[in-house]
Amino acid sequence: MAGTVSKSKLTLWVDKETKRFGKAWAKEHRESLSGLFSNYLVRLKASAKPEPLTPLVQKLSGVLKGRRQSQATYQKHLEKKYFGA
Repeated sequence: MAGTVSKSKLTLWVDKETKRFGKAWAKEHRESLSGLFSNYLVRLKASAKPEPLTPLVQKLSGVLKGRRQSQATYQKHLEKKYFGA
């Protein structure tokens, strides 16, 4: 046995139609309404974690640190690059 999960009771207040829909959906998918809600929260928690950076992004991170240019300087750069001005 891997270990036991500690459970706690939670009371939720939802409108009757939402409750009816939730129970029907859970029954159709052979899951309890509590399990459905718990799984939703677990997935929500997992999605809140930031995505790991790709190797390329990690390599480029900090390359331009301290080299911020003004908008005018950037505009001149673009004009020179694309219009040869």
